[in-house]
Formats: sequence, C-alpha cells, structure tokens
Amino acid sequence: MVEQHPSSSVRQRVQRILWNVIDWVVIVLDHCKPIRVCLLVLTLATLVIANVNQATELFLIAMWADPSSTRYVFLLATSALAGLAIWYTTHNAYRLTYPRWPALEDPRAAGLRHWIPRILGILVPLLVVFGYLMALRGMPHAVCSTQAQCDRRDVRAAGLLLVAAAMIVFFIGRERWLRAVAARAERAITPRVTSITSLGTVPLSVFLAVLMLNVLITVLVAVQPRQFDGMGSLAVLLISGSFFCMSGGFLCMLADRRGIPLLTLMVLLAVALHALHLNDNHRVRQYPSMSTHQRPKPPPADYRPDFDAYAQAWLQSRCNRQRMCPVIVVSTEGGGLRSAAWTAMVLSRFTALIDQTLPPTDGEPMFERYLFGASGVSGGSLGLATYVTSLQVAPHTGLSAQTRSERILDHDFLAPVMANAWFIDFTQRWLPGALLDDRGRALTRAWEQAAQAQGVDAFAQPFAALYESNSNHASTRVPALFFNSTTVGQGWRFIQHPFRPFADNPWTTAYDGSRWLDPRVPLSEVVLNSARFTYLSPAGTLQTADTDASLSPSTLQLVDGGYFENSGTTTLRELMHRVHAIATSQGQPLRFIVLHISNDPSLRDFVDAHDPAHPLPFYSAACPRARSPTELHSYGEATAPVVALLDTRDARGELARSQLLASLHVNVANPERGDVLWHMRLCAGNYPLPLGWSISPPVFEEMHRQLEQNYPMASMGAWLAQQLKDASQP
Repeated sequence: MVEQHPSSSVRQRVQRILWNVIDWVVIVLDHCKPIRVCLLVLTLATLVIANVNQATELFLIAMWADPSSTRYVFLLATSALAGLAIWYTTHNAYRLTYPRWPALEDPRAAGLRHWIPRILGILVPLLVVFGYLMALRGMPHAVCSTQAQCDRRDVRAAGLLLVAAAMIVFFIGRERWLRAVAARAERAITPRVTSITSLGTVPLSVFLAVLMLNVLITVLVAVQPRQFDGMGSLAVLLISGSFFCMSGGFLCMLADRRGIPLLTLMVLLAVALHALHLNDNHRVRQYPSMSTHQRPKPPPADYRPDFDAYAQAWLQSRCNRQRMCPVIVVSTEGGGLRSAAWTAMVLSRFTALIDQTLPPTDGEPMFERYLFGASGVSGGSLGLATYVTSLQVAPHTGLSAQTRSERILDHDFLAPVMANAWFIDFTQRWLPGALLDDRGRALTRAWEQAAQAQGVDAFAQPFAALYESNSNHASTRVPALFFNSTTVGQGWRFIQHPFRPFADNPWTTAYDGSRWLDPRVPLSEVVLNSARFTYLSPAGTLQTADTDASLSPSTLQLVDGGYFENSGTTTLRELMHRVHAIATSQGQPLRFIVLHISNDPSLRDFVDAHDPAHPLPFYSAACPRARSPTELHSYGEATAPVVALLDTRDARGELARSQLLASLHVNVANPERGDVLWHMRLCAGNYPLPLGWSISPPVFEEMHRQLEQNYPMASMGAWLAQQLKDASQP
C-alpha cells in the first residue's frame, strides 16, 4: 500500500474547502435572484441612509423634532408594513421552484430559505433606527432643547425596536402555530410548489389585491399629488418600498418561472423610450393651465414691462440727483429649503429692523422700497419669491413677512415629490407618450398650496403679474427678481426675469430667458427652473410655440442654476453694471449696498472683515470653515477626474464672489460714502443644516440663533435706516 504524502493530503483538503466555498457562493447568489427586487430596495435604502444628508434630516424630524404623534404612528405602521411586505414576498418567492436555478433545490440551503425572509423583514424597522443613529452621529452636540424632546426621541426609538421585536415573535410564533395546526390535522406543510397558482388562494389574492391597490394609488397621486402629505416623507418612502417589493416581486415570480428576464426587458424599454424622446413629461409650463406633458400654445402679445423703463422709474421715484442714492441689491445662493428659509429670514429681519425706525409708508416698507433687485439660485430663488410675495399681503411689515415666510416654508415639500416620483414618474417611464404630470409639478403645486394657505396667491399666478399696475407703467413696488437656471446642451446660464427681452443682451455666456418664456409663465415655474435640484426635480424641456425664426435654439433643457455657479453673483454684477449705466445717463450718483446670502458652512469666506463693532464697508461672520467631504479624502485615477469636475462648480462660485467684491467702489477714508457688502452666511452650529425640500423646526431655531449672535443686526439695521432716511429727504 502506497502511503499518501502529507502535502498531497493538505492540498486536497484546501481544494475541498475552496470547492465548498465556491459551491456556497453559487447557492447564495442563486438564492438572491428570485428576491432581487426586495434586495435592491433594501440596498438602495441603506446607501441613501449612510450617504445622503437629506435622509439624515428626515430621521431627525421623524424621531426628534416632529411633535405630531399621528405621523409617528404612520412611521411605525409603515415600517411594520414594509417589513411584512418584504418577508411575505421573499417567503413566497422561495416556495416556488425555478428550473434555471437548481441551487434553490439544494437541501443544504434550507436554512437560508427559512431565515432570509425573516431577516430581511426585520431589517426595515432596524434600518429606521440605523438612520436615526447616523443622524445623531452628525450632530455637533447630541442634546435636545427640552425634556419633552428628549423623552419623545427615546420613546420613539424604543417604539421601532419594539416593532422589530414584535416581528421576530410573529415570524417564529407563526411557524410554530402552523406546524401545530398541521399536526392536529394530520397533514404536512408543503413548502415548495411548481407553479404560481399552486401557491394557494390566499397568497394569490394578496398579490393581486396589492397590484390593484398600486394602480389605484397611482391614479390618486396623479389626481392629487399631496395625497400622503400628512404621513411624512419617511412613511411615503416606506409605502413606496412596500409596493415595489410586493408588486415587483410578484411580477418577477411570474417571469422567472418562464425564464423571462423581466427587469432587463423593463430597463431596455425605459432606455429606448427615453432615447427616442417618446415619453418626456418634463416640459416647462409656459402658463398656469399648462401641464408638464403638454406642448405649449402660442403666447399672447408681450405685455411685460421694459427693464430700462423700470429702472429709470425706480431711480426717479427714490433718488435725488443732489446726493448719492443707496441701492440695495441681493444675491442668494442655492441650498434647497435651507437656503430658502435663511434668505427669507435675513431679508425679513432687515425689513423689520428698519420698520422700527422708519414705519412703512402706503404699505411699502422702506427696506423693500430701496431693494432694487436680487439674483437667486435654486433654493435662494424660492426664498426671494417667498419674501417678496409675503410682503404683498397686508399688513406689509417685516415682522408679518417673517412669520408668513416661515409658515410657508415650514412644510414637508419632499413627500409629494417622492409620492409622484415613485408612483407617477416611475410608471411614466414604461409608457409611450407623455401622459402624466411629473414630480416637478408636484413640487410647484405644493409651493402654491402652502402659499395660498397663508393668503399668498402669487406663486400660482404669472411672474410678470407682480409688476402690473393700474397705470401704463410698471409697478416699482416689487424688487426686480432674476432667477438663474442652467441649460443642458450649452452649459450656459438661463436668466429668468419678469421683463420683456432685452434689445441688447446684457448677460455674458447666458441666455435672456424672456425670449423663450411666455409672458404668462407662473412664478412657481420660474422658481422651479432655478431649483431643479439633482434628480429630485427633473431637467425641464423648454419648448415654445413662438414662430420667431431668430429664436435659436428653439428648444432648451433646464437644470438647477447651481450647475453653472451657485452664488448668483455673476448675474448680480451684470445687473449692477446695467443699473449704474442707466443712473449715469441720468446724472444720478449711486452707492450699492450688497447683501450676499450664503448657507453652506463649508464655503470659503471671500470677505475678511469680522469686527462687529465696525461692519463697514465689509462684514462677515467669523466662524471656522467646515471642510467639504471631498477635501477629506484622496482619490484614485478612476474617481479623481469626476470629483475634480464636480468641484469646479464651487470654484466658479468662488471666482464669481471675488469678482463681485473687486467690482465695488469702496471709500477707504470714509466707508459710509462708498459701496458696502455684507456677507450673511450660515456657520456650522448646534444643529445640522442639510439640503433638500424638508426641514424641521430646530433648523429655524438654529438660523435665528446664528442671525442674532453672529451679526450686529442692531447696528447694521440702525446704519441702514439712517441711509434710507437721508435718501428719502426732499
């Protein structure tokens, strides 16, 4: 007998281990295939929770700041519902046999088929708790302002853990109960079947009911996009995930039994329809009654005012050629609802301070009277529109505008966007022909309804209607607003304003938006065009029925204004140049008082002046800069070019701010006689300030704290009031 060499024995053991590992990898992969829809949903949810700041804010609102017990009950219910949906779908997917996946028949993997559905179901409430813990990790000081908040967050976290525990008890207890029933009936439980119909009457009825309910909810959301607003954004996402798992999982079961690659075919269909532009439901609305899936009708005669005439009338009604006239201008940066809230708060606060010294005359606050114009990007545009329209409603004071603005913006605008995205836009991707309004329209409708609840109708009305007056001349009671968007094919700025097209384009590397936009375009739509935030709001297709052959290109695609540069200062500088030229032609000396409003704590400050006792001619809050995530890492050859390309957007903003600063005429000897720039920025404070379309009450509290503590508002307001008082003297 030949004795086996020890090294040969070791080699054989290693080979057996490797083959066992490979065998189990194949088994596990095959067990992932029939439940791939649920796995995709859970994987996407985990990635979003771990990497998206907006998700962090949603968890903080739901678990900490939101006083509504009703929304928390919805969160518990939808967490349990989503967990049960995932468990039920995967459980029944494993009951089927699939000819092309024989590993699913391996008796060694019975434990996988037994426990994977349970584990995936329990993961849902645990993922919500995980999201909350990730949110707490980002808190500078994980403390709450009141004992009630502390108690509420602890009880709510415990509630989700109890849901997970209850699901564990249900999954284990259910099986024991079924086995006991089967034993008493003297029959065995048959876990594996060879056809869908063999699953049983109850499973088939459940899946078919879910499919019909999915269709019904899609129709309801199409009719009223704010169908689920009272539930909260997290609950909407959990409901969407439940339908994805059950409806998608059931359809995949039907296809997998027949060897049809359903998901691959659906992806190919969506790509083909998109490439052929057969289902574009993202058209820019040219007038209030237009839908995003319709082509525009021919525009009426252009009744918009002329900008130069507006500027001349503004100067003549406010300025005296014998003295230097103060002209307040504003640029405000993008940053979602964070930017909107901060912009409206800063402007309302300055208005209220000056109201104390110079009460409004004829319903017009003095700050607004001398606020000539503003340039906004993304959420900054929403903040400008909210502030200006809030002042058009009695009592026309800064204090009332601040209260009204916060009530308008203190809404969950993300819920209708998510409902429309996952029920309407997702469905539209597989349908030839544009049939349904998109999620951008859901967002503008939410803005309009939030404003209307506060007595503000301007969002749903034409942008130019703000500047109509009883006379033949444009009303100068409303500041000239300029909202920045970006064109996809050219990468240029697309500047929207309420005036008729300029005879000579004053913008560099930019389109004059009025040449393409209907005079009736709604205010909410021009704000959306500036705030087509990445993926949350789709790129808008701007088409016109105008037969003007000189209009080139005839069709444009618009995305968020921050793609070009996020500061809005490029447009503001060109606006100031135009106004200065008009004033010079009239012999009117000007001094610009510039308010630049930013909201990103990682922003490099371009103003090196932080003495609150001397806020002239420049001032900015002194706060340590929070480094951006891309600065904290180095990148490989594959990712470095992409990161660099994205970071050039921020660099363009830095360049634009520096150019604005350099363009000012400062009187060093007597700062009060020259231009002034105040940089109103947000710092990294006691509460995270995330991007997105949903914020919580603690964010407003943090903004109020920073505005009063980081800026000498009393002295700034007093100085500004004196300048306006002197200018208003005959």
